[in-house]
Amino acid sequence: MEFKHLDTLLEHQPYELRRSDKEPLFLEAMKAVALHHYTNCKPYKTLCDKRGFDPEKFVRLSDLPYLPTSVFKDALLLSIPEKDLFREINSSATTTGRPSRIGLDKPTSLRQSKCFNRIVLERLSNKRRKFAVLDVPESIKRTSVVGARSSTIRSLLFCASEAHTCVEEVDGKFTIDEERLDELLMQAEKDGEQVVIFGFTYILYAYVVRPLLQKSKTYNLNGSKIIHIGGWKKLESEKVSPEKLIVDCSQVFGVKKGDVVDFYGFTEQSGMVYPTCEEVVRHMPVWGDVLARDPLTLRPLPPGKEGLLQFITPIQTSYPGHSVLTEDMGYIVGVDNCPCGRKGTAFKVVGRAKQVEVRGCGDIMAEKFA
Repeated sequence: MEFKHLDTLLEHQPYELRRSDKEPLFLEAMKAVALHHYTNCKPYKTLCDKRGFDPEKFVRLSDLPYLPTSVFKDALLLSIPEKDLFREINSSATTTGRPSRIGLDKPTSLRQSKCFNRIVLERLSNKRRKFAVLDVPESIKRTSVVGARSSTIRSLLFCASEAHTCVEEVDGKFTIDEERLDELLMQAEKDGEQVVIFGFTYILYAYVVRPLLQKSKTYNLNGSKIIHIGGWKKLESEKVSPEKLIVDCSQVFGVKKGDVVDFYGFTEQSGMVYPTCEEVVRHMPVWGDVLARDPLTLRPLPPGKEGLLQFITPIQTSYPGHSVLTEDMGYIVGVDNCPCGRKGTAFKVVGRAKQVEVRGCGDIMAEKFA
């Protein structure tokens, strides 16, 4: 099936369209993709029929049925013949021990990679850099079935000139290879090289930044990027706020505060990623949108009101992941008016819904540290 409106969306830069220019094209792309899933995925068709939803006639994104992320833990949902399955992505398991299973065909995989890469490059620049990865060597090896942690790390390495891991595993426990990390950063400082330090949020702060602060050890890595993702739960319990993490990372690594970037995304919509901008908010690209819904009524909320976040994108065509209701709370900050200059919907993620206890791969990885 052809998705001409989706293809047109992908011709644009991630944040160049105002809502008035984006909406008509985006709605048509969503109609085509919703119809595709309705026609080819029986469970999704059943959901739509029960809700009285006609994918050819809806006029508002808020009318689009959503699947909760938990649905993807119960079955491998596909909108393609099983013979076309190219790769399966497994999320980190929750406390139930059931990972989400996401099936990709080659067109979806390529589309996801294209979207992800363009967003990452827009935030990090086109320059290839050396990566210092706060994980074990196995995390960057290629396998046919990919865990969420390895998938996250490997997806960023397309813009790496080379990648070095800085974590060792001994008897099932992880420890930071401090000598290796120091060697990499000292060499970068000496050469005036701009590098990327990547780690899951808790690991980055608890096992690198905080110990370096305690030792009064700092680097001058001006122009380098500090990327982190997930794992806020433990830091929040230790009274470490996002603002404190940014200030401390800036002090330790000698980078601007705007170069400390928090990436947010989830396996059920692989390919979509939302880095914080220089104003510490996140932006929807032209091929995505987000709604906040009241946790009790599930009605859409106006900007500024916290609710469960629903993410909408037409790039997922091998499985019905085009409209997903997460267990994350957040709110819409504004539209087309961020001081950073990026157009589109700006939003913030504030944490998990209180009644939900889900561990992401960053939290699970933290448990493996000595």
